[in-house]
Amino acid sequence: MHFKQCIHHTGLHMRDGHILATVDLGSNSFRIEMARLDHGQLVRLDYYKEPVRLGAGLDADGNLTAEAIERGVACLGRFAERLRGLTPDAVRAVATQSLRSAKNPEAFLIPAQAALGYPIEIISGQEEARLIYQGVANALPKDHKTRLVVDIGGGSTELIVGINTDAHRMDSMKIGCVSHTLKFFNNGKITEKAFEKAVIAAAAVFEEVSESFHSEFWQVAYGSSGTIETISELCGQLKLSGMSSDKITREGMAEIARIITNSDPKKWPFPELKAQRAQVLAGGLAVLMGLFQAFNVQSMSPCYSALRQGVMVDLLGRDMGDDVREQSIARLAKRWTVDHAQAIRVQSMALDLLAKVRNTVKVTEAQWLIWAARTHEVGMAISHDGFHRHGDYILRNAELAGFSRAEQAHLAQLVLTQRGGLRKSVDLLNNPSIAQEILCLRVAILLCHARTDVGAPNCVLRFDGKHIQWRCDEAWRNKFPLSAYLLDEEWRAWEKMGITVSAH
Repeated sequence: MHFKQCIHHTGLHMRDGHILATVDLGSNSFRIEMARLDHGQLVRLDYYKEPVRLGAGLDADGNLTAEAIERGVACLGRFAERLRGLTPDAVRAVATQSLRSAKNPEAFLIPAQAALGYPIEIISGQEEARLIYQGVANALPKDHKTRLVVDIGGGSTELIVGINTDAHRMDSMKIGCVSHTLKFFNNGKITEKAFEKAVIAAAAVFEEVSESFHSEFWQVAYGSSGTIETISELCGQLKLSGMSSDKITREGMAEIARIITNSDPKKWPFPELKAQRAQVLAGGLAVLMGLFQAFNVQSMSPCYSALRQGVMVDLLGRDMGDDVREQSIARLAKRWTVDHAQAIRVQSMALDLLAKVRNTVKVTEAQWLIWAARTHEVGMAISHDGFHRHGDYILRNAELAGFSRAEQAHLAQLVLTQRGGLRKSVDLLNNPSIAQEILCLRVAILLCHARTDVGAPNCVLRFDGKHIQWRCDEAWRNKFPLSAYLLDEEWRAWEKMGITVSAH
């Protein structure tokens, strides 16, 4: 049976009424947002956040403390109640700087995923920036102006320059409202001297990337998330002093700084400022003022869409066939000069073999095999000798938009396992479905070794995770003796892993 004849799509096929949800595990707050698809638009149904302050829960060695883990897990347990009944395809949970930097992320992830009931992805700073920009861009009109988008989180600040929905430059700086507050105002005192040092330090961080984000490279500036929303609201409350009610200005921030330094937070003239936000205001304000200095920003407009909305837009795009991961794979293959014809040749053969192993093949199941086939030779750009190991390194460390760290690691492991001994991927082999993909990839590469178009042999291939059955007619063995020899060697590699093989 040919693959194309038996493929089944198992995506959501989202229609009006479908509910999507995103969970944002930030360094300062955890947030959950739910939306319903209505005539192609996402309409917010619910939003909730808790000030978990995970970023403040790192000890001197960079490990998350038991108390921080407990706070985070308890919060996600409450979020789980709101997510009850949603399919895994409709929910995406992402973690940012705190878990990127933590030395013990698994200590949190294991109980956290159990509490939430859904997988949690640790995304890179670049991926966080891309998703933030998607959230902001989809909330703004298409005006063809070059935009600077800034998002100050608890432990990092994301910077993006783009036009409409296209991000051109992205970066993630390890500076945020929580980390900066802990560094300069850990004693709770906001002195003029400490605040001045905090602004200078922030400006120094952003000056490192000013060549890409200086005002000469964009026309209008937008900011998103809690810190910028708060500062914008405070500037609005100071409108009697001549401040704009909808923009953050240098004058407005200077006035806020004057009010909060050397004063009791209880006496600040901001009655709507929540206590949790007040605790990190000084750090966040210093970060933004330093950014204004480094990039020569004169004013910034708030945007009330950010990471959560970007994740939701991305989730919707995957269902609609606009998966940014496809674009990332194509760009990677082009950058590393992969032989496209051979990649497609191996892909086609691997999918045909997978269709023989399984009676039907789902798109979601085949997708990783497809990506592995397209990228299995990326390491050749470094050296033919051990190219599978070079490919593993490239895929683990490249910036691949749309992929989480775990997804990149999985793809890298598939590429690593394409040749040689199988002991290096023993964990993957314990999953029968993944083991089937590995088998089909390895056999496809062997059958396409001549780098010419050869059809899939008329054969039987079965594999249940414990036993491989291969049956092919003698005429094929006589026509392709080298392929037959290579396959005999391949079966020995599987037998070394305790897999029994019946080959005829």
